[in-house]
Amino acid sequence: MKAQVYISFVFLLITSFAVRAQDGGLEFLLRAEELRKNNRYREAIDEYNKAIQSDPTNPEYVFRKGKAYVVLKDIDNAIECFEKTINLRKDYLGAYVRLARLYVVKNRINDAIAAFDNAFKYDSNPKEKVEYKINIVKLLMRANRFMEAAPHIADGLALDPNNLQLLFFNAHLNNKTGKHDLAVKDMLKATSFITSQDPRDFARYYYELGLAYYKLGKYPESQQALAKANYGPYKAKVFEMTHLYFQQLSTAYFKVYELEESKKMAEQATKIKPDFAPAHEMLVNISKMTVNQSTVIKQQKIAAEAQKDPGEKAQSFFKVAQMELNSGLYNDAVASADACLAIQPLNYNAAFIKAVALHKLNKLNESMNVINEILKNSGLDQDTRAQTYFLQGLVFNKMKNIKAANEAFKKAEQHPIFKYAAVYELRRNDDETVREKEDEGDTNISTPEDQ
Repeated sequence: MKAQVYISFVFLLITSFAVRAQDGGLEFLLRAEELRKNNRYREAIDEYNKAIQSDPTNPEYVFRKGKAYVVLKDIDNAIECFEKTINLRKDYLGAYVRLARLYVVKNRINDAIAAFDNAFKYDSNPKEKVEYKINIVKLLMRANRFMEAAPHIADGLALDPNNLQLLFFNAHLNNKTGKHDLAVKDMLKATSFITSQDPRDFARYYYELGLAYYKLGKYPESQQALAKANYGPYKAKVFEMTHLYFQQLSTAYFKVYELEESKKMAEQATKIKPDFAPAHEMLVNISKMTVNQSTVIKQQKIAAEAQKDPGEKAQSFFKVAQMELNSGLYNDAVASADACLAIQPLNYNAAFIKAVALHKLNKLNESMNVINEILKNSGLDQDTRAQTYFLQGLVFNKMKNIKAANEAFKKAEQHPIFKYAAVYELRRNDDETVREKEDEGDTNISTPEDQ
């Protein structure tokens, strides 16, 4: 069988190149192919060079030399050969496909995309054409340039409207560009084709479907889809669209007196799960704290000043400081906290109230000084330390010191109460420095192997 194939190959070469072969070019090529067949690639390249010298305009000679360099892992010379092949014959499909793969290895992303696009142009096989477009999209995802993928996705879907990878990419792009209704349409179509029971095969499709429903405010449908996406790398993403996640955020912001942010997170939790009692309780607590308490504060202040016992007097001023902070009386809150600290200098709860009030007053350096003093306390319990680091991150953010803010949030992240809120703030800062990464989906580039 092998002998028949070789005879056929020789016949093909003779009929294809006899007209063009001059001065022994075909003879050199046949010798090169025999050497290549016996894994003597360096000697084969010498014979290819002789064939090229005999007929410099023959693209086949240069192409086969390039293939030998690929086997020898001499990428630069292989690229040079395939580029020369294309210069000699613009529609040489095999050279474009191999160039694309080699450009990927050299991280020449734009060149790889152009090569795959040319392969798409000159190949007549619809299946291969779709694969070229999929590879282009993967390269764009890998380079964090996914927004450029739309025309390539469209080209692929025009040839294969039911291609699962392209439907996923289209939904992912539509979710990113706010076209969530189109993403739903894509993923309902894709998931209707999935028969596998392995979540590795379907999690990403249901994630994009759940995300689209979530963005549309269709929370029951979203939770149903996300339940099927709750696997592996998607678990953390799925959790961030649950009522439990937003309750965690609400609690963290509540503890540093960011009541508007806390309220927003609790309200989102109730949208996702309307009967979620802890979120409703949080909203009640926030309402109680923000109600006008001017009369009560005035009476409590008089009572605090009248206290004879130092410990009780300090605690009374602490309670007054809390009420003043909740009522937006920040200067008064600082004064009351100072009154408490004058009696109990190590009362870090009062110091924390003072730091928050100074933060609200935009006296950021003063707030940071108080925070640093709190953190010096070696006996500080872990809850308060994490709470203080989280506040420190917020203050650094307001000071536009993102690096220091991130360091503080990373310390707060170690505590379960502040874990998700710290990550939320870190992500906000990452967005400002444009550091978002695309990691959804398979980004492996597939091309035919050389033989």
